[in-house]
Amino acid sequence: MKQIACNNRTMVRWQKILLLLLLTALFLLLARIGARHYFRETAVQPGTFPVMIGRVFALWALALMLLQPLLAMRFRFLDRLFGLDRLLRLHRMAGIVSLTLAFLHPMLIYVSGLKRAGPLNAGQWPEALGGIGLAGLWLLIVSSCWRQFLELKYDSWLKLHRYAGPVAFFALVHMFAIESAMRKGWLAAFWLVTLLLWAGLLIAQKKLRLGRGNASEAFVVASADVAAENVWRIELKPAGENAVFKFIPGQFAFVSFENAQPGPEEHPFTIASAPAGATGLQFLIKASGDWTAQLASVRVGDQARVSGPFGVFSPWRHDVERLILIAGGIGITPMLSVLRQLREEKSALPVKLVWTFQSRAGAPCLDEIADLRQFLPGFEFVAVATRESSVDVEAHRRLDKQALTKIMPEYQPGTMVMVCGPAPMMLAIRRDLMAMGYPQRAILSEEFAF
Repeated sequence: MKQIACNNRTMVRWQKILLLLLLTALFLLLARIGARHYFRETAVQPGTFPVMIGRVFALWALALMLLQPLLAMRFRFLDRLFGLDRLLRLHRMAGIVSLTLAFLHPMLIYVSGLKRAGPLNAGQWPEALGGIGLAGLWLLIVSSCWRQFLELKYDSWLKLHRYAGPVAFFALVHMFAIESAMRKGWLAAFWLVTLLLWAGLLIAQKKLRLGRGNASEAFVVASADVAAENVWRIELKPAGENAVFKFIPGQFAFVSFENAQPGPEEHPFTIASAPAGATGLQFLIKASGDWTAQLASVRVGDQARVSGPFGVFSPWRHDVERLILIAGGIGITPMLSVLRQLREEKSALPVKLVWTFQSRAGAPCLDEIADLRQFLPGFEFVAVATRESSVDVEAHRRLDKQALTKIMPEYQPGTMVMVCGPAPMMLAIRRDLMAMGYPQRAILSEEFAF
């Protein structure tokens, strides 16, 4: 396997540690700021402790709100360290924790007895503003966690999500209005520097993305057809003659179209083509939502934009002696990119693909994958069709622990397992593989869902 990505794992590990230490220091500092009054002897009185905890929770909630755009704005540096899919899962978790802390903040203040609930007057506008911000945060988190249950369309959810900025602004005004100490001395300097750095990072990233998108992200639809049942194959070529889109197998990109349908709304899809020998990009997209259902409107010559690449789901970032690929349904797309790259390299790497799907009619590129045995001497393919007779007579109708025990070889050092598919399937397979003796570090998975 030829090295496509130069990855200094020691450097990445230390960068992760440094970043986590900085975040830990930030939250400890905020805790000290929130608890500063409690450590003064004159302030230690009944009811002070809940107030102190409530202030700390409020500052932590505010910090998490300010971190949210940094997690979601596709910083290449953070993607290289953690992977954008993990960052967005952390973005979701941080939102839930922020709401929990923000909700507990007024509860702890009022349970202390130092403040009493009741009708607000004009002088209590900071409290009213804080209540509005808390209600807005509830709306944002509930609409995100239960979007499917609420039957909220992605574009509507995205528009609603943009109100996160005003919610954070209300929280900041609430804090500065109620806590006069935040506007004085070193605390004022701390918040000024912190907010300027935060705003500077967001503005710089926004300008960088806009500048990069002018040329390198411009593509034209080269072909659009049906690859399998409910699966579209979209091939894009760079709009510029000398434009090059560099990526490694397994990475994904955000795709949008500049026509009315599907429209300019960005969606993430794994690149199915290989970096080697390709003049453009191929995407295999399952029609599973409002946006993807409109892919039938895409025509050759349509303008498209591709932002990326992103993700760390690639064996080219690791030292691999044996490779096992486990895919569920449309999760075959990163595996296709890996296998096509290995074919271009004429690799002798031992590779085993286990692909579970409902029926052959909905399995794109099945014949191409079966033919890879001609080009890859170490390639083994096991297909499991769950709603028809199995393509491989030795495979089970369901990829459960019993089937894995029969299909998977015993773990050997240097083996890497890549798993991609529905989230419950990946979780179950990871659990079963670890029970079979595969260490967690040898199992790669990527979950990308909104």
